Amino acid sequence: MSELLAVRGLNAWYGRAQVLFDIDLRVDAGEVVTLLGRNGAGKTTTLAAVMGLIPGVRGDVHFGGASISGLPPHRIARLGIGYVPEDRRVFSDLTVDENLAVGRQPPRPGAPSWTPQALFDLFPNLAELRRRRAGQMSGGEQQMLTIARTLMGHPSLVLLDEPSEGLAPRLVEQLARALGTMKAEGLTILVSEQNPRFARSLTDRAYVIEKGRTRFEGTLADLDARPDIRDACLAV
Repeated sequence: MSELLAVRGLNAWYGRAQVLFDIDLRVDAGEVVTLLGRNGAGKTTTLAAVMGLIPGVRGDVHFGGASISGLPPHRIARLGIGYVPEDRRVFSDLTVDENLAVGRQPPRPGAPSWTPQALFDLFPNLAELRRRRAGQMSGGEQQMLTIARTLMGHPSLVLLDEPSEGLAPRLVEQLARALGTMKAEGLTILVSEQNPRFARSLTDRAYVIEKGRTRFEGTLADLDARPDIRDACLAV
């Protein structure tokens, strides 16, 4: 597989406080890679830094072989990276159909292409709510809408920040199935998660982040063989 995203020596600050320390990671085309760690470990900051959302950043970020370091978020999005933030950020006064229309971009070569009907097949709940305003939907329904709206941009890579956080178990199962379909369609995914069980069926490789530093890289089977890392960085 070819390398789609490469991050080297990523450091980030909020004001004077440094929160990431020389993060290295890679995501190959077609992979699902998971960032694991407790709340506050630096997972969200890593995704936001890749997306160009944090001004205080040093390091190299390459996407598709080209540097995207220092680019504004809208240019990074146009290159083919979709971003699904933890707080969802739906357009609450717009309907499901209108939210999807806002996210529409032309199809891009080499990336999966999505239609509204394909997204309604992926998230059946949305098909029943397509004329409902997003602000009147549950948190889980908004999460699905945010992912669907992102896919309307036909990204090559999607950054998913804590997608299962706060969802009922039934919706977590639906989301896991949807991510499996997205992977089968050839979408590359970098996801941050606190829950290794959610990621287990999807993840090709994982990174464990603790206090802004990478503590582990490998498969989840490799992580199972390192109870010292798992207990120190992931146990609640």
